[in-house]
Amino acid sequence: MNQATDLTLPCLVHDLNNVFQTLVEAADLLSGDPRWAPVSAVILRSIERGKGITTSMQHTEEQQAAPFETILSNAIAFAEDSLIGGRGPEIRFVCDVEPGIELRRTWAWERVLINLFSNAMRAMPDGGTIYISARSSDGYARIVIRDEGEGIAPEILADLFRPHVSTKVRGGLGLHIVETIVKQDDGEVRAANRADGRGAEFVITLPAEKPIARPAHA
Repeated sequence: MNQATDLTLPCLVHDLNNVFQTLVEAADLLSGDPRWAPVSAVILRSIERGKGITTSMQHTEEQQAAPFETILSNAIAFAEDSLIGGRGPEIRFVCDVEPGIELRRTWAWERVLINLFSNAMRAMPDGGTIYISARSSDGYARIVIRDEGEGIAPEILADLFRPHVSTKVRGGLGLHIVETIVKQDDGEVRAANRADGRGAEFVITLPAEKPIARPAHA
């Protein structure tokens, strides 16, 4: 008898949904105590994001393009939830996004932004601002994310997107994941220290989806 574990995507999603359900029940218990109600709300929002990711992974080919503003808003909400209880530094987000930029695989692009935001927040232990801009031109989108940290150490800059290259003792996969997703959509990402010396800068360039045709309102 074959005792091998079935690790196909549908089975993994099934198992994850069981985990999500356990977390939902735990969050519901916490919600009854006013002291823990905000924590419960964060857990429930994270569960919904997790469910959305697993659903999207199963229907990648069916995904329509989504506005970058929506993807960005979801990623910022996740980043802010990670600072649960106000115990982390004060992080601000300043966005300058040109309307009309649309991307497919919304879960993947949220993951790109969340990883970049997480890196930026770790680089600013005393707080600071993350700047996001997005522009489109000649069929390409250009997304720029800047922080106010200490910048990227010169000795790792050239290899920053390789697996396990990091200033942390454990880690270094986040930026490798970013590059992998960007390349899957025929884009490129580069990292640099800001010219003004006030932190790091990540620039993503990729083909932009044509805007979704939306019905006109009467």
